Amino acid sequence: MKKFLLVLCFFGGFLSVNAQEDLQEVYKAAVEAYEARDYDSFLENIRQADELRPNHPGIVPKLAAAWALTGRKIRAIQTLKQMVLMDATFDFQNNPDFESLKRHKNYQDLIELQEELGSTEVHDELFRVINAAEIHPESFVLMDSGEMLLGSIRERKIVKVDTNGLVSDWLEVPYGVMGMKYNEETNHLWVASSALSQMKDFSSDDQGKSMILQVDVSEAQILQGVEFNDGSVIGDLVLDKEQRIWYSNSSKPYLVRNVTDTAQYFGPFARKYFDLDGSHFNLQGLTLNDSENYLYFADYVSGIYRINMDNEDDIEKVYAPSSSLLKGIDGLYFYNNTLIAIHNGTKPYRVMQYFLNERGDFIDVERVINRGGESLGEPTLGQVKDGYFYYLANSPWGAYDESGNFNASQAKAIEIRRIKLD
Repeated sequence: MKKFLLVLCFFGGFLSVNAQEDLQEVYKAAVEAYEARDYDSFLENIRQADELRPNHPGIVPKLAAAWALTGRKIRAIQTLKQMVLMDATFDFQNNPDFESLKRHKNYQDLIELQEELGSTEVHDELFRVINAAEIHPESFVLMDSGEMLLGSIRERKIVKVDTNGLVSDWLEVPYGVMGMKYNEETNHLWVASSALSQMKDFSSDDQGKSMILQVDVSEAQILQGVEFNDGSVIGDLVLDKEQRIWYSNSSKPYLVRNVTDTAQYFGPFARKYFDLDGSHFNLQGLTLNDSENYLYFADYVSGIYRINMDNEDDIEKVYAPSSSLLKGIDGLYFYNNTLIAIHNGTKPYRVMQYFLNERGDFIDVERVINRGGESLGEPTLGQVKDGYFYYLANSPWGAYDESGNFNASQAKAIEIRRIKLD
């Protein structure tokens, strides 16, 4: 229980202070009711916890248990299915709270789903190995020349990787490099740079600061940028055809659209602000469809959404069949009426292609690109280029110890993998 309370505190950054307090309160009441075998009260409180913080791997199995212990077998199996889709390693078969479900007609389906999700399925291929794990890359840009720009979280810089894999310093930036996007027409690189504790020489004074940078690639020179000091972690960005840049904040749930003009200064852009507090949790990848009438974005907790660009107050959820759970998505990319999603908030990690219906608001079919493959350390961000999808397969987040120290022996060489989409 103490461990789970710590996990709840960790995820509290997605919630307002009042919501965090409410979550802790109802969760504590649920545990106490469970221990007292007051299962009706257990169900009531754990349902409230699930409403406050959906898809939490510590809350969902307790909700499934509450359904089972109050005789709601169908709801229990549905919720267990949700849990297995999040974490295929969850051991429900040996949990006595679910004993009453073993004779249910759909119980065997759960076992088969767990076996399927736990199996390795790989349809992509290795594109390039880069000996740069020590800089902790999160994103990259593949250029037409075959060279790559690789962004470093740990060393606050962008490095260049030639076609032979040789790594050289290219540009220093203020904070760790998160998402990057390249504009071929202008030969400019747009960089999301955020202050993270994993950076070398991290200072608590930098906590919550981020910058959006515009870089002239030919000169390796920063043209302009804007700094945010409002508790932000700008994780990804995308540029539209009107040269407006969109970016997401994974610390506070907001999206921003800025008009961009090249100038030799650091200063504010003209902004449009979408405050999604109260309806969303942790915003990550974002992408535009081909006609740019919809901006799709991923909420790490609750799934995929889209904004109608003709009516920007219109934000709607993208739905999927019950066989899919759109949780734990970091990178998100649009290609030919499909969404490519990098899930690093599930067990096992997986990279998926989701085929949308004609309206683009429902997933008809899903395709596994890589699920549980040996290369998947922690997949993060990628790039669609020339009919291929490329992605960084093993960002070394797992190489940090509890004190935040980086252990290079725990980090493997960086792998860029790819799959042909056409």
